[in-house]
Amino acid sequence: MPELPEVEALKDFLTEHLVGHEIVRVLPVAISVLKTYEPPLSALEGHEVAAVRRYGKFLDLRTADGPHLVTHLARAGWLHWKDRLPDGPPRPGKG
Repeated sequence: MPELPEVEALKDFLTEHLVGHEIVRVLPVAISVLKTYEPPLSALEGHEVAAVRRYGKFLDLRTADGPHLVTHLARAGWLHWKDRLPDGPPRPGKG
């Protein structure tokens, strides 16, 4: 499980790279990452990221005028960053 310094560093990275940008697409690789279906992840699309906050080991991506995306990296979780959107959806796998 990531420790607080790693979660804080991830919050800082996401703040630098996401705040002020529009969420174009949200695609989970595994259904097990979802704890809720309402609203759907697609509800984030088209909203601008206003802030990234950390609450303990939870990260909260706040949009300027809509829903939040709250995530916890759990025991071995990862967020994958890509500078360019892939052409298609991610393939489920071990990573």
